[in-house]
Amino acid sequence: MQPVKLFQFVSEQSPDKKWLKFYQNSIESYKKWFLQEGEFSRPSYQACYNALEQYMPELLPFWLKLVELTGAGDLEARLLSFYCPAPYLSGCSQAVWTKYNPVLVRNYDYDLELFEARILKSKWFETEVIASTDCLWGVLDGINEHGLSLSLAFGGSRDRGVGFGIPVILRYILEFCETTEQAVEVLRRVPTHMAYNITLLDINHHVATVEVGPGNICRISHIPLAVNHQGDFELTNYAIFSKSHERKKFLTERLYDPFISIQNFIDSFEYAPLFTDNYQEGFGTLYTAVYNPGLKATEYRWPYGVRRYKSFIDFEEEEFLVYY
Repeated sequence: MQPVKLFQFVSEQSPDKKWLKFYQNSIESYKKWFLQEGEFSRPSYQACYNALEQYMPELLPFWLKLVELTGAGDLEARLLSFYCPAPYLSGCSQAVWTKYNPVLVRNYDYDLELFEARILKSKWFETEVIASTDCLWGVLDGINEHGLSLSLAFGGSRDRGVGFGIPVILRYILEFCETTEQAVEVLRRVPTHMAYNITLLDINHHVATVEVGPGNICRISHIPLAVNHQGDFELTNYAIFSKSHERKKFLTERLYDPFISIQNFIDSFEYAPLFTDNYQEGFGTLYTAVYNPGLKATEYRWPYGVRRYKSFIDFEEEEFLVYY
């Protein structure tokens, strides 16, 4: 049977009826994931509270608001903090086209069944954000009204430590940062529980790729791309499975090809080796996103020529089926 997924574009300034309905439809699946190693493997409510207060204090009252809105009990409240959660693995290729009109382009590769397929325009604090969501209120990739754009890729290592799920950290960045430099400082100081590669681009064309990992490991470079390994030659089982080194080589060649146009570069994300149709093993390309800080606009792409264009001044709510 051909894989299919319902995608939604949702606009809601603050979490209300739309977000609550989404939460109610999703929470049981998230609880199953959260508890896969047993409840005592997850931190206590007080530990979650203390970690938010220490590292992202601006989010603490918002988390408490979500707990109140959902009527969450102890378990659900701990889950919503996404502090020291269960493992989270994904694929992804991402790169910044740096010539003339810089844009951030990314493919998100993941298990279709576990994917939220929800792109949300919101203004939870003082900043408008358009983002592909994960972890109920976290971010896989997105852009804010200041033009700051970002995306994540799994770093390839299954090692874990004490820290937050990266989607919540990316949410924090889009809500409270305006520049790549500010975002890098957040990634330096807020611990994550697993290894991820974050690529950043702001309206001033400042580019950074930050490799974060458990134990506050943080490597910062101006390399305008990231895939599913860290460092130059790291060779993990996941890097081999996901063809991470092949994708990095391909991206590097495309970025520095003097004869390629921006449109050709973006189009290359729709073909191998960047695009994968390995949906049966939970590693298929689910969408391509293009973030344009100068225009403060986005483009989303799916197979069979499906396209959607969104911006902060033109964001129409809709839902539709995508076939893979």
